[in-house]
Amino acid sequence: MVNFGWNKDCKGWKEKNKWQFAEALETALNIPIETGNKRYKNDGKSPYIEVDGAYGGVRIRRITWLSEKEHEKLIVNSEKIYKEIMG
Repeated sequence: MVNFGWNKDCKGWKEKNKWQFAEALETALNIPIETGNKRYKNDGKSPYIEVDGAYGGVRIRRITWLSEKEHEKLIVNSEKIYKEIMG
């Protein structure tokens, strides 16, 4: 899996909450939001959070390098956060 995310096509999506959701993901998962700040490691392998990119909404990108176990954990934790923020 290269990336995954949420947008207007997802059940419960609330456009007004997308930044709150992205920030909650950043805090809980320790994955930076790509904003050009110094925290973002552009090393070609580190995951990052994208807001309103090619697919719209919020996506966690560059997850190819994670193990299957890390993928699973990331998805489970992200979905929990989605339900908390989006309802």
